[in-house]
Parts: sequence; C-alpha cells; structure tokens
Amino acid sequence: MTKSSHIVVGFWRRLFADFLDALLLGIAGYGIGYQFRYTLSAMGANAIGIGLVCCLLYYGLQHTRLCDGQTLGKRLLGIQVLRRDGRHLGIGKSFLRYLVVSFVFYNGIYGSFLSHLRPSTMMAVGSVYFLVVVWAFFACFLMIPLHPIKRGLHDIAANSVVVYKGCFDDKALNRLEDATKEKRAWIILTIGSVVLAGGLIWGAVKLAFEDIGHMSKLAEIQQSLAPEYGHPQVIANNVNGKAESLSVVIYIPLETFENKTERERIRREVFTKVKMGFSDLDGFGKLKVVLSSGFNIGIASFNTSD
Repeated sequence: MTKSSHIVVGFWRRLFADFLDALLLGIAGYGIGYQFRYTLSAMGANAIGIGLVCCLLYYGLQHTRLCDGQTLGKRLLGIQVLRRDGRHLGIGKSFLRYLVVSFVFYNGIYGSFLSHLRPSTMMAVGSVYFLVVVWAFFACFLMIPLHPIKRGLHDIAANSVVVYKGCFDDKALNRLEDATKEKRAWIILTIGSVVLAGGLIWGAVKLAFEDIGHMSKLAEIQQSLAPEYGHPQVIANNVNGKAESLSVVIYIPLETFENKTERERIRREVFTKVKMGFSDLDGFGKLKVVLSSGFNIGIASFNTSD
C-alpha cells in the first residue's frame, strides 16, 4: 500500500512553505507600505483590508494553472496544490480556498459588524463568533495531521489536495481515503475547539463579573472618546494587584504624530477631557495619555508611540 508521506504533504512541510510565503509577503509589504506610510496611517484600521486583498491575489492566483499550483514557498519545497482529481484549481475555487483561511487571520474584518450591535447582544453574538473562529482555526490547520490525505477545511471547501510536485496518484489517494478516520478527525477537532473556546469565554465572563464596575468604567471612558478619536484604548495597569496607572491610548495619523506641537495639543486635550469628565479615577492611579501611530496592512505593520 502506498504511504501518504509519498504523495500528500504533511503539516510541518506545509507550515514551513506558508512561513516562507508569509516572510516574502511581509518583506514586500513592509517595503512598499513604508513608502506610503502616511497614506496608510491616515486610513487607520481600514488599511488591514489591503493585506486581505494582497493575500487573496497572491495565493488565489498562484494556486491555479497560472503558477502550476505553487506559491513561491511551495515551489521552493517542491509541493503544489491540485484539485482532488489531479487537475489545477480554477480561479473561483482557488479564491474560495484562501477566503476560508482568511477567516482565521482576518477575523476582525469579518467580525466588524459586531460593533454595530447593542452591548448585551454583542456579548452573546461575540461569544458564538469567537467559538466559530477557534473552530475554523482547528479545522483549517489542526485537521491536516488528522486527515487521512492531509486536508484542512480550506482543502475540503475547494476540493483540493496538497501533493509533492509530480507525485499525484489518484488510485493511491483513493486507497488512502478513510471515511472513519475523517469522521473521527472532525469529532476530535470540534470537541477540542469547543473546550478551548468555552474555557476562554468562561474565564473572560468570570473576570468581567468579578470586577464589573472596574470594567464598565473603562468602557465608559472609551465610549466618551470614541466619537472624536476613533478607536481609543483604555487600559488599567496593575502591579501585584495594585493600580499603578490608567493609560488612554489614542491613535493619530503619522503626519499629525510627527508634528510635536499638534501631538502635545491632542495629549493635553484628551487628558483634560478625561479628567473633567470623570472625577472618580483616583482608584486607578496616575492618568497617562499615550499617542500611537503607524499602519497595519495585515502582511506588515509599522508602529510608533509616545
């Protein structure tokens, strides 16, 4: 009987190929992104969508006949993506294959609708969404070593298989197929993802209820600044259980950040708004306003703060 290791590619080799691709994308993304850092910085959180589009084109096009089913990383390691019948993926299936994976890495984009829900609804829907993201991670990646022909959720969705270059053998793959092992793999990863996500959600909810007043105050400060400063972060810094400081992190475009006069004006303005709007912050320690800037396009990022 033909061994799967002679035809289909296992988890670690695929992971290394993906690492090489991510490295190449990151170097190119940072080089180009830094040249347009002021424009990207002005886009704020929306800039991450550029990374999604770049990855969709990079993987979606190269996993087709155009590049013989090989990204640069896969070409270096002598592996390729093919349809289950041995032919090349079409554009549609190849794009679908990456979109399934992108749900894990770019879940913030897909889950952005949650910010439009009421807080009570957001908690419930957000918990379910988090469970789905964890399950998708398990199904895309941890499914590979468990599957009889090393397929992840994205392979199953696109009806693809990752094989060593020139080693596709349909009859051998048919012999390797095992519905019982595949069913067992689905059960294992589903239970594992539910246990992990459930534990994390339970821990977060427990922490929230233990210190609900503390967290509600941070959320109140954040909401008061959001209309004017986009997506501020309010963080309580504790050392050995004792409040040391309350940090209000404000993101501003890079062009504004590099203007020291404007930067200090914004810092004073935020400090005054928080101090005047919330007079009961003594229990949080010293109030600090941190200004940050840069860009994040998913495949590369540049960050600075003051």
